[in-house]
Formats: sequence, C-alpha cells, structure tokens
Amino acid sequence: MKDISLFRRKDEYEDFVWTEIFKEPLIKLNPFYRSLIQFVMDAKAPVFYSQTDPSEYANFSAYYNWVAKRDTYKNVTMESMYFLHDFAHMMFDYPYDMSSVSPDEFEETVIMNEYAASNETEIMAHYRVPGLRHLVLSDRRIFYDTLRDMGVKQPPVRQLLDMRRQIVETSNLDFLFPKAEDQPVLKQLKGYRGNKAWCKSRFEQVVTLNPTEYFFWALRPYNYERVLANYQSTSTQENYERTLLKTMRVMHAVIGLENPPKDFAACFECVRELEGRVMLKSQEVPVGQA
Repeated sequence: MKDISLFRRKDEYEDFVWTEIFKEPLIKLNPFYRSLIQFVMDAKAPVFYSQTDPSEYANFSAYYNWVAKRDTYKNVTMESMYFLHDFAHMMFDYPYDMSSVSPDEFEETVIMNEYAASNETEIMAHYRVPGLRHLVLSDRRIFYDTLRDMGVKQPPVRQLLDMRRQIVETSNLDFLFPKAEDQPVLKQLKGYRGNKAWCKSRFEQVVTLNPTEYFFWALRPYNYERVLANYQSTSTQENYERTLLKTMRVMHAVIGLENPPKDFAACFECVRELEGRVMLKSQEVPVGQA
C-alpha cells in the first residue's frame, strides 16, 4: 500500500470522501446513500490507499476498514459503485480476533454480509436511484432486470436477503429464471457458493494474527435499512480521532507490526511504517468482491 490518506481534521476527512471518493452525484446526493456513507465514516473512519502489489486487488482490506483506490475505473459512476459496495460491507460487523470465533461463525458472518452488500449495490441501488441502471453494466443483464421484468417493486431487504440465500444455496427458486437471457444471471448468482471455500482459506490465513477485538459501531443485514432511514450523525472530532486510532491499530496488527500507535497523534508517524507493506496476500477473489 502507498499514498495512504490520513486527515487530522474530521471535516477535512469528510470533504475528501465526498469529493474524491464518491464523485457520482446520483449516489452521494441520494438521501439513503448519503446516510449510509456518513454512518460508515462515523462508525469506521475507513482509510484509503493505493495499491503496490497485485494481490491487494483481491485482499478485501475493507474488512479492516481500509479501502483500496481503483485506478482502473474511468467511469465515475462505476467507481462510486465500487466504493459503495465496500461501504455497504463496512456497515456490518466483522470479527478481528479470529481465535475468539469458530470457522462456522466466521463463514456465516462473511457470507451473510456479502449477500446483503451485494443485494444493496446490485439490486436495491437501482430501485433507490432513478436513472442509475443506464449508467452501469449496460452491456449485460443483472438480477435487477429480472425482477423488474417480473413486475417486482422495491422488495423488503429481509425478503431479498432470504431470496438470495435460496437462489445461491439451493435450486428452490431456479424457476424464477425461465428465460434463456436470464441463465447468465442465475449462473452468476450460483457462483457465490464459492465463497465458502474462500472463507475457509481466509480464516486459516488470519486465525493466528489475533489482533485485539476492537469494537466498532455496526449494523446488521436485516436492520440497516430502517436505521439509515432516520440516521443523523452526532459524531464529533473526538469520536473521529478514537475511531481512526482503532482503524490504524487493526492494520498494524494484521500486517504484524510492533508498536502500533498509542494515540491519535502517533497515527501520523506510524503510517510511514505501512507504506509499501502488503496486507494479506490473497490466493482467491471472493465472488462479489472484485
């Protein structure tokens, strides 16, 4: 990682996110997504960096509240959707001390969060933001198109989450895809089954790291929509400093560095130790996270 973006002032950090990260007005001015983005900034204070190693493309550092910038997106809408997907993940909880959870618990947490984040950015975003569908993936059919052609209005989050699990893990709802043009959509959804193998590999890779189980505010896949519908930020400069310190300390632990920052001011010295480092060389890309 390189070009790590750290800010001493909360207002400067938020200005950076609103101008340099989320460039698509349809996303950042949408009331629901504005609340989602603000919640993640308040709860996780994600740090942004540029890649120095090919494996950083797939290491999914957003689990640790670190987000890789993508130079590959020339379309600001697609770039904003990529960041929105990572922010959707960061809404949810994630275990940092793997020695305190079982492999099954880790798998359930990761897979349910992936289902929810993918539903939000692949389907719900097109219901929430009129005109968005024509700006992204216009060369292919997606599940939103299948639902729209069936006459499905904006579905409840819980119902959509349960539907996705049934489609991915069973054949119970395969009848929803009778058209030949929908077969690639069904095949793509079935591909999420591979995330079980990814979860096993990632658990084995990080179980010995044993960073402290830091507490971050988080929502759940079933309740995030109703929470964000009325979310009002009360975060202060002091809250921002505490949260960024935790995010920095987590990355120091994951990379295996000694002497993590002890206070907010030390973050700006310790960040030099992270330049050029690689967080977890990934062997595979989990479906939905490329």
